[in-house]
Amino acid sequence: MNNPLKEQFAKLGPWIFQFRIDGADYGGGISAVGDLRVEQFFRFVPEPATILELGSLEGAHSFILAQHPGVKRVVALEGREANLRKARFVQGLLQAGNVEFAQTDLEHAELASFGKFDAVFCCGLLYHLPKPWKLIDQLPAVAPSLFIWTQYAAETEAHDVGHGLRGKIHGEGGPNEPLSGLSPTATWLTLDSLRRVLAASGYRKIEIIRDDVSHPNGPAVTLAAATSGGASDVSAASPVE
Repeated sequence: MNNPLKEQFAKLGPWIFQFRIDGADYGGGISAVGDLRVEQFFRFVPEPATILELGSLEGAHSFILAQHPGVKRVVALEGREANLRKARFVQGLLQAGNVEFAQTDLEHAELASFGKFDAVFCCGLLYHLPKPWKLIDQLPAVAPSLFIWTQYAAETEAHDVGHGLRGKIHGEGGPNEPLSGLSPTATWLTLDSLRRVLAASGYRKIEIIRDDVSHPNGPAVTLAAATSGGASDVSAASPVE
């Protein structure tokens, strides 16, 4: 028996994430349902009405964020038009009216143009950017709360990457590789440098939720930051450009 929906998903493929539609699974092999990072986000920001998501891929996390009680609006930014086609297709199936998708190159985006939000959800993005500090520097003016999951450079492999920061240069797959950044290389900051950039940008509270030094792809950190609510223990460096 033909399954028209399965055929529609196949035409838009290949997919990274899996979506459950009317009790059946479609798309890729990775399900975002039950992702601990979403739970951690809402633990840090219990009642956000508006969320800015950076690097939304096919929208798997976008829809889960939007379904949380009290969330009225999720603006999901993504650099690849192919991912947005998939996200909007699933959005129509789920009738998720409180999600807005927009295509933008997050290496150069002016985030203030999208408005102000209660919180920023940024998972799997920073380590794909050549200059992650440029994006971070914009965030306090956009939302008072920030949630990040990112890979970072171990101190043993780090060197000076400019602006008083340490990290390493990591090769990216380029525009045609769906899980890569849009540029040939990215900068992985050390955890200490990442915290310094956050503090310099205006975050007074920085909370390390999990430091996963044994992640198979390299050290990874889950952290949350807020512009108020207690001073960070990180000495604020001069803002970087």
